[in-house]
Amino acid sequence: MTNDKNLERLLSSGLQQMGIALTVVAQQKLLSYGALLAKWSKAYNLTTVRDPAQIITLHILDSLSVLSFLDNVSSVLDVGTGAGLPGIPLAIARPDISFKLLDSQQKKIIFVQHVITSLQLTNVIATQQRIESLQVSSPVDPGFDVIVSRAFASLQEFVNLISSICTKQTRIIAMKGRRELVLQEAALLPPSYQLVNIETVTVPGVNGERCLVFLKIKEE
Repeated sequence: MTNDKNLERLLSSGLQQMGIALTVVAQQKLLSYGALLAKWSKAYNLTTVRDPAQIITLHILDSLSVLSFLDNVSSVLDVGTGAGLPGIPLAIARPDISFKLLDSQQKKIIFVQHVITSLQLTNVIATQQRIESLQVSSPVDPGFDVIVSRAFASLQEFVNLISSICTKQTRIIAMKGRRELVLQEAALLPPSYQLVNIETVTVPGVNGERCLVFLKIKEE
């Protein structure tokens, strides 16, 4: 129980430092998600981070660094979600937003679906699918307001993979590390895409530089 209380304090303190206010219920769901991730990773190797405290800082709090950039958003696609990052923490924090989580690995999607059921997350769908095969369902379908990825691919590869589901209104967010490396990747973007902004974010308990990279299709 003491360990559980330590994890509660770690999460609460981290959220406070990041200026994120969540309900007690949401915080408990984040802790439950962390516990499930730690448990399943022992058997299924979902993440190399196994320590529950590190899962909170390196995975959950890091994922929530996107939260303040989801104002006026109703739908988010998480590409290469892996074990549900950043999609699950964001969906817990924003139950008013619809999330679709995509990954090509069956074992990871099985885990994410288990999380969705266990935590009764009604705003999340997880699908085993390669992003290249996803299409906007009709010409009038607005697609997703935001497409996000975390440690998924280079910026060039990322936008190439999502090109069929992007519109000029789509906000693209790539979660990255060092700004220097981001600028190197941005120089290789296809000419139809532009770098909008790079936001440096501070995540409590996470050493090293963290950046959110904002991209969009260029206006003609």
